[in-house]
Amino acid sequence: MRFYNAFTYDGPGQNTMLWIHGVPFRPDWEAVVTPIVDALLARPDVADEKLVLSGLSQGGFWAPRALAFEHRIAAGIADPGVMDVSTSWMREMTDEDLAMIADGQRDAFDAAVAEAMKDLPASMRQTLEWRQKPYGMESLFDILKSLEAYNLRDVASQISCPLFIADPDDEQFWPGQSEQLREAITTSVHLARFTREEGANWHCQPLARALYDQRLFEWLDAILIESA
Repeated sequence: MRFYNAFTYDGPGQNTMLWIHGVPFRPDWEAVVTPIVDALLARPDVADEKLVLSGLSQGGFWAPRALAFEHRIAAGIADPGVMDVSTSWMREMTDEDLAMIADGQRDAFDAAVAEAMKDLPASMRQTLEWRQKPYGMESLFDILKSLEAYNLRDVASQISCPLFIADPDDEQFWPGQSEQLREAITTSVHLARFTREEGANWHCQPLARALYDQRLFEWLDAILIESA
């Protein structure tokens, strides 16, 4: 027994916030996390010096982003580290697509996407529509332009608390970015490698969550004891 308590919430673009309230993603996650910290610190049963913020999947961008501005948190977790969300979208674009985006050719780009969608299998069209939904925009061009704000290049150095970054083999969406995030941070970082030999590869280590938890909580125990 480790005796941690967890506080979970639906952020913008997720679960009830998206499907019931229609609130889409936003990049400035400190605007989401700071009110949560305020609420937690108002509770008598919360150890205010031991708050931890964890981000899973694209949360590997949002958690570090919040930590760059919200400094009342003792430790952070990114699984995996995400420096630039847009790369998981842009790598699917052709050179012609990228040129239209760079030149601001919104109508031409969206028309080309609509034409290409006609030839895609229904499952691929559904996947694209599913990925677009949390951004609250019909235009793929608008989504891709909005993603310019979803990066940590200018703020990662502002993170002041220790950070645990998972770095699995065969990361599908943001390969290499856990290491990039580590290099961009000036505070204490633990880059936790997860390998295919351990059965702990792929995005968020889907077949090795117990191993992930073991390594994470051993690190976290040490960090919080040191900060006590």
